[in-house]
Amino acid sequence: MALTTGVWAAPSATTQPATSTTKSEAQAQREIAMVYPYEMLIQGKQGWVETSFVIDYAGRALFANPEAASDPAFAKAAVAMIEANQYAPVKRDRRATMAQSGRRFSFDGDVSLTPETRRVIVELRKEHPAICNMSELDERPKALRQDAPVYPRAMKDDGLTGQAEIEFVVTAEGKVVCPRIVSASQEDFGWAAAAAVAQWRFQAPTKNGQKVDAKMTVPVLFDARRLAAAD
Repeated sequence: MALTTGVWAAPSATTQPATSTTKSEAQAQREIAMVYPYEMLIQGKQGWVETSFVIDYAGRALFANPEAASDPAFAKAAVAMIEANQYAPVKRDRRATMAQSGRRFSFDGDVSLTPETRRVIVELRKEHPAICNMSELDERPKALRQDAPVYPRAMKDDGLTGQAEIEFVVTAEGKVVCPRIVSASQEDFGWAAAAAVAQWRFQAPTKNGQKVDAKMTVPVLFDARRLAAAD
């Protein structure tokens, strides 16, 4: 298996919850937003992680590995994001080739959040947050976009089936922020589910006709048999 290796590039500014630098010629064709580990975010903790992975001939990330991290939660969030991304295949002499890649992520706390997410975080840190439960709403918000989770590579290779339960806030604008892993049959399922749910969109929650922020909880299933059939 031939591998090509790029060089470290300079950091670039981003509005996502984590910033990154990269050492690969591979460019992301579809890159999801990073999930900031919920407990770290509530506590205002910052961190970092350095990762390595391989871009295959089809632009998929393989063998994602956290080489070093300030906390295991940051490492898990980074790997879930990398595995969910789609990259442009690296070419040599007009032929696609396997490419070694690496990326450093920095989790910079509140300053890296969007104003909308920062507003919700400030509320969640209060003893009694002004965020509605489903029972308080006029009706359950309808999903407008529900990206399927990417099967974690380790779980896929082992043929494991599982599930995760994810709690999150749907803002008054219908965006999903602050996903939290409530439970998971395998930790990797939890992070993959959180990464997918963070991309979802809903109709704005309403209470007495007024748009509000609301908490939701959903189960996310990973079916190895269905995955095998699709392959």
